[in-house]
Amino acid sequence: MDTSILDKAIVFAVKAHQGVERRGKDFPYIVHPMEAVAIAATMTGDQELLAAAALHDTVEDTAVTLDDIRREFGDRVAKLVEEESDVFMEGVSEEASWHARKQAAMDRLSQASHDAKIVALADKLSNARAIYRDFKVKGDEIWNIFHVKDVAEHEWHYRGLQHALHELAGTFAFTEFGQLIREIFGDPKPERINMEDYVESGDGYTAISYNHKNGKTMMKLYAPFVPISEPHRELEVAWNLADKGINIPHAHRLVTDGTRIGVEFERISPKKSFARAISEDASTLRHYAEEFAHECKKLHATPCDTHLFKPTENRFRAAIPKLTDYTEEEKQKILAFIDSVPQTTTCIHGDMHIGNIITNGVKNYWIDLSAFSYGNPLYDIGMFYFATHSKEPDLTLKLYHITNEQMLEVWNYFVPEYFGKGETPETVDEKVMPFAGLLMLMYSTWTGHAPPGTRELVEHSILNKV
Repeated sequence: MDTSILDKAIVFAVKAHQGVERRGKDFPYIVHPMEAVAIAATMTGDQELLAAAALHDTVEDTAVTLDDIRREFGDRVAKLVEEESDVFMEGVSEEASWHARKQAAMDRLSQASHDAKIVALADKLSNARAIYRDFKVKGDEIWNIFHVKDVAEHEWHYRGLQHALHELAGTFAFTEFGQLIREIFGDPKPERINMEDYVESGDGYTAISYNHKNGKTMMKLYAPFVPISEPHRELEVAWNLADKGINIPHAHRLVTDGTRIGVEFERISPKKSFARAISEDASTLRHYAEEFAHECKKLHATPCDTHLFKPTENRFRAAIPKLTDYTEEEKQKILAFIDSVPQTTTCIHGDMHIGNIITNGVKNYWIDLSAFSYGNPLYDIGMFYFATHSKEPDLTLKLYHITNEQMLEVWNYFVPEYFGKGETPETVDEKVMPFAGLLMLMYSTWTGHAPPGTRELVEHSILNKV
């Protein structure tokens, strides 16, 4: 490996920062750019990027100029360092210009190249680690060492950085960055939006979707009964899946209309869900049922990062103790069934049905990802069984725009395409019924009432078999 440019950059940075102390840390400043190099190295082996990470503060904080960097390290490294440097305002103090400088930097970062974002994340994560360490010891007193001492300003800045850098979601560095932001500032706070800017575009069981009149974004607002953790989770999942090869719309931010909380996404246009496509042309039912099976098989063949995501069974384990209509003995039987399910580490959508996959005619996208996790694919198939075997025709029509009979027809085409030509709905139903029952039980703990037929299904498929 030729490390000559990195070696040279490290020596250059050591000399540039010589004798300078990291503010409030009692150690040499050079420790910070060296940590940034180590972080960047978890995302790339590109020596020029690592050199830029070592040099990222030299122009902003020392007598070194961009011309110096360009002369010693070339145009690319100089450009990366320039993109990482604040632009100070002549005659304005650092404190007075802080907000404007940080906003300008975040705007630049949002439009920056992938390479520049790697260098930026390395810098910002190193800073976040230092803040977190001090915060655990000193609490809010740590903000007194900064030019701006208002914690709300720092929270605004770091959440803005997280948004600007979300292209790197899925890397360990970005995940750690988000975790530290949450540890320091708490759960993200949704931004208030004006509902007059949106037009309703879809209605689901747990959320309603809206298109922005600008044609570029859309949002999903969750029903009030849904735990606030769900939109938080959906935003994080969307960011973490950004580079995993799973087609999803890009997620932007948490939003609220004052009552409901949701997530804003890029708008895929033109688009329609598989369910909507079937409702508009019944002759496409078999095509979309089989296409859905193919997309589910691809998803369930994708290994899931168990460091970033949680086992899907955790959701059900957490729900069982909350059941009020089941005895302790029955709860133990349900938990025993969960224990008996073979564990796998493949990707699980968590709310898998034909309303949660959209197409623009060229590409298909999974949506509604708050329950994304890993585990046995039968948990997902149980969700689809639940959706296709509803005992509420009006609800089916509202959620999927087609009849109960059409939903069953979708299931009948889906089964052999997903499980193999030798399988029939009759042979598959018994396998997936208990997983559908678990879904119904979990929903009952959210809404306070169980979907029709829940008790009968749970008794038939779990309680009388464990």
